[in-house]
Amino acid sequence: MGDCRPNWIAPLVLGAAVLLGLFYWFFVLSDPWRLPRRDWTLYKKQFVSREGRVIDNGNDHVTHSEGQGYGMLLAEAYGDRATFERIWKWTKQNLQTRKEDKLFSWLWKPSEGSEGRVTDENNASDAEILIAWALTRAAERWGKYAYQQAAAEILADLRRINLRETPKGIVLMPGSVGFLPEEGAILNLSYYIFPAFRAFEKNFPGSGWEDLSKNGLKFVGEARFGEWSLNPDWLLAGETFSLKTQFPPDFGYNAVRIPLQVAWNNPKSPLLKPYATFWKQFPDPGKIPATVNLQTNSFGKDPALSGIQSIARFVLACDSGTRLTVRDISPVMPDEPYYSASLKMLTKLAIRESLGGKR
Repeated sequence: MGDCRPNWIAPLVLGAAVLLGLFYWFFVLSDPWRLPRRDWTLYKKQFVSREGRVIDNGNDHVTHSEGQGYGMLLAEAYGDRATFERIWKWTKQNLQTRKEDKLFSWLWKPSEGSEGRVTDENNASDAEILIAWALTRAAERWGKYAYQQAAAEILADLRRINLRETPKGIVLMPGSVGFLPEEGAILNLSYYIFPAFRAFEKNFPGSGWEDLSKNGLKFVGEARFGEWSLNPDWLLAGETFSLKTQFPPDFGYNAVRIPLQVAWNNPKSPLLKPYATFWKQFPDPGKIPATVNLQTNSFGKDPALSGIQSIARFVLACDSGTRLTVRDISPVMPDEPYYSASLKMLTKLAIRESLGGKR
C-alpha cells in the first residue's frame, strides 16, 4: 500500500523558488541603476585578453596604459576580482617598467612572432590616475591593503614628476617629457579626473589633490574657445590660454571626457552648460559630430561614437534636471569599438554614482 500522506515539500520548494525569482526581478533586474552584466561580459570577450591586456581594436590592437586603467576601474565596479587581478598583473609586468619611478609606459604594441613590447616609455598621467583610483576602490571593496599601498606609490611619483607650478598655478602635465615648450605648459584637461581626485583626498588626506582639482575646474571654465565655448583636446597654458600647440585645435575624442568627469564629480556643475548648449542643437544623436575645430567652428567629417552620444545624453540630463538612469543608456554592441564601449560603460558608472547615489 502506497504512502497516502500529502506531499507538501514540493509545493513549498516551488513557492520559495517563485518568491526568490520575484525578489530577484524587483530588486535586482528591475533596478534602473544596476550596471548591466551583459555589457561587462561582452567587454571582456571583445577587449580583455586571457593575460589581462586591454586591447584597442580600433587602433591596430595596441594597448594604452589608459586602457588598463579603464579595465581595472570597470572590473572593480562589476565586482570581478579575478579580472581585476589579471589586468593589474599584466599592467605591472608589462607597463610599470620605468626604472626611476612607479609610473607606466603609455604605449605597448603587439609584434609579429613575439608577445609585443613597449614602444614609448613616456607616461600618460590620466592612466596613473585611473589605475590608482581603481586600486583605491578595490582596496575598499576587497579589503586588500596592497592595493592601497600600490596606489600611494603611484600617486607619490605622479605628484613628484607630473605636477608643475606655472603662472596659472599647479598643473597636471600630460606626460613626464615633451610638454614644456618655452611658451608655457601644454595641458590636456581631459586628464583631470575630478571624481578620482576627490577619492584620493579621502583616502590620502592632505595630499594636495583637492588643490589640483580646484585649479582644473577653474581651467575648464576659463579655457574655452570657438562659437560654443568648448574646451580643446590640447591647450597651451602660458600667461593666457591658447590653442597654439602641435595638435589640431579641436574639441574631440580627448576633450569629450571633460564634461563626463565634471558631471561625475558634480552633476549640477554650471561648467556643463556650454556642452549642453552645443549638443542640444542635435535632436538626432546620430548627427553629433565627433570633432569641432575651435578656430573655424567647422565640424569634422565623422559622426560621434555611440559612447560620445551617451556622454551627451548624460550632460543634457544634468543640465536640464531630467531624470536619467543607467537603463536609459544603450547597451554595448558586439561591433562597437573599444573606445566607444569604454566611454559608454564609464558613463553608466558615472550616472549610477552621481545621479543614483550608488557606489
